[in-house]
Amino acid sequence: MDLITSFNNLNGKTVKRSVLKSLLKRAKKQKHSIITSRISKVLEQNNDILFTIEIMDFIESTGLSGAEQRIILPTLEYISEEDTEGGLNGVSPDDIYSYITDLIINTIEKVGHLPWQKDWVGSGSDGAAKNYVSKKEYTGANFLLNFDIKFDKDGKGYLVPIKFIQPYYLTFNQIKETGASLKKDSKARRVIYYTMIFSFDNGVLQFKTTDREKFTEFVKSNGLTKEDLREHLTKIPVIKYYNVFRADDCTGLKFPEPTGNKDVNPIEQAQNLIDGYKDPPTYTFVGDRAYYQPSTDKLNMPNIKAFKKEASYYCTFFHELTHSTGAKKRLNRDMTGTFGSKPYAYEELIAELGAVFMCSESGILFQTKENSAKYLKNWNTVLVSELENDNRFFLKASAQSQKAVNYILGRNTESEETEIVKEEVKKVASKRPGKKKVKAKVTRTKKAGLSASIEVIKNTESNRKRTVPTVVKRREKPNISNQDKSLNELEKLGFISANSAPQEAKDVFVLGGEIGKFLQKQQPHKALILIKGNKHSSKSQLAMQIANAFGEQQTPVAYIDYEQGGIESKDTVDSINRNTTEAGRKYIAIKGYLENPFEELQGFCKVVKVIIADSVTDLKITADQLNYLRTKYPKIIWCFISQVKENGAMYGGNKMAHNPTSVIHCSSHQDPKQRFATLEKNRGNDLTLKYSMYYKKVVNKPKKNKLSFKVK
Repeated sequence: MDLITSFNNLNGKTVKRSVLKSLLKRAKKQKHSIITSRISKVLEQNNDILFTIEIMDFIESTGLSGAEQRIILPTLEYISEEDTEGGLNGVSPDDIYSYITDLIINTIEKVGHLPWQKDWVGSGSDGAAKNYVSKKEYTGANFLLNFDIKFDKDGKGYLVPIKFIQPYYLTFNQIKETGASLKKDSKARRVIYYTMIFSFDNGVLQFKTTDREKFTEFVKSNGLTKEDLREHLTKIPVIKYYNVFRADDCTGLKFPEPTGNKDVNPIEQAQNLIDGYKDPPTYTFVGDRAYYQPSTDKLNMPNIKAFKKEASYYCTFFHELTHSTGAKKRLNRDMTGTFGSKPYAYEELIAELGAVFMCSESGILFQTKENSAKYLKNWNTVLVSELENDNRFFLKASAQSQKAVNYILGRNTESEETEIVKEEVKKVASKRPGKKKVKAKVTRTKKAGLSASIEVIKNTESNRKRTVPTVVKRREKPNISNQDKSLNELEKLGFISANSAPQEAKDVFVLGGEIGKFLQKQQPHKALILIKGNKHSSKSQLAMQIANAFGEQQTPVAYIDYEQGGIESKDTVDSINRNTTEAGRKYIAIKGYLENPFEELQGFCKVVKVIIADSVTDLKITADQLNYLRTKYPKIIWCFISQVKENGAMYGGNKMAHNPTSVIHCSSHQDPKQRFATLEKNRGNDLTLKYSMYYKKVVNKPKKNKLSFKVK
């Protein structure tokens, strides 16, 4: 479970001091300053052994932590976006991380190893994947564009090396602009990039945008200084992606003549990369082991004659060279991991990828290390475990690898795009308006209700007025008069006065019976109830009892039962008999298998209001597909079961959570009478309730005899 989820899940729970200390340690390690500060404050102010937690402000995972920003952003392209493209919606990057992570895990499970651990041909700068228009190579995690995605019989994607005719990719718009055409049934690939949310708030002015030009205009028009920006500006990077297509799948494109390593001996080119390392470790060439020793800063390689192919020698050398960049005096990575540990897997993946990047640079065959089959099998087992528990693991490792290769090759290790953003903000901030500067004057509107907290900014220049397209919140209490004009203008833009809001949304509902008491108030807008737990935790019983509650109020339910085999299965029949009533089961329809899940679910959305799946892993739809369904059919109530591993991670990775509106945890126990459901997330409702699947009722709340405090 990731750090932010672990923190938010404390809400409503009574936990030991050791649990908070453990979470604090994780927060410090990941350099998450907000969680570190909030937990530290609680521990410093209270000496109790047990704590009952009430979180007032949940932490939203809208971007990357500071540590992750420094690692990942330098290897990704920065793109300024118009606000209409959704940059202000706090896009969660988890789907992108999980997309990459699943590809790596599936590749290891399907092929037995990562694709760059087999022979493949790269021709250096002429052979690596790059954008057709800019001619820039894809770096970091985007290096995966050098590998094709194949699908097994279960529809799981895995990576295989591409044999390019032309190693270029284009966006759909670039294809149209060049006058080319895309072949039928061509598949798109994702390019990961980041955009920046510029958020300014000084208590009077508030402005947020992903459009750098708009932000520049805002700074200029309000005469903001470098000090203003340093104190009140927050820059939030958000990971996103866009689609590209292979040039080999297009017709009508013209390609440049190949350059690069055409007249260079590839092996000589590989040696040149090694010789160009300006700050190398001490090289030794003795024995039959290849290794890097951090304590002595020594890199040892067997003699080149010991390798069956010269290319194998160089790719092994590149692997150890990448390790050497982790030394304290260089990039200072954690080199203390032992085999089987997360630090070990992380450093080993960095070195593997570093060797891949450098083999591409030198244009050599990249080949499996000698006698490494058993080694790779054991190492990949560790890697899969870490990937399942941290869906950013591969992205961070690939970014560190790119940074390591840049260090060896003497390139600037900070991204050009990040520098552009910094320079742009510096340039804008340092410009102080001259005689013709536009002065901002606040014209206050006087209105109770909605417009009481709104001001419209107007500028004056040579007695000429123009409206700046910026809405600004005020902190102080305004005078009440001259109200209608401002409110009417906002209503034209789609605003509705908060004065006219009902006390409660009209479509909020509560199910009948004990299950309704447990779930409490629900609102069917993109609703998703996630039921999770280990084996023997009665998750399926709870899901059927929820289905029955809807059925009893005559709401049809589509129940997809993979776990128990559908309506003809004895287990399903037993579950129906135990968990439904005669009135409820009349409105429950059950199916055991979906041949085309995404297409069939769209059909279900047109005829029912509730769809329950046991389990979501077997359902085999992607997070993107579910987000599409929830957006297109926002009134559908979804309920998914997800089995949790012993270590707390969900099968299929954290993407299986799909940003649920409610999360129910079912505790496992050999005795069914001792299995209970508790709420981990249920906004605006009581999270302290316990529900017994065996007795089908809410049980008494536990007594609180310890200090209860709020995490603020």
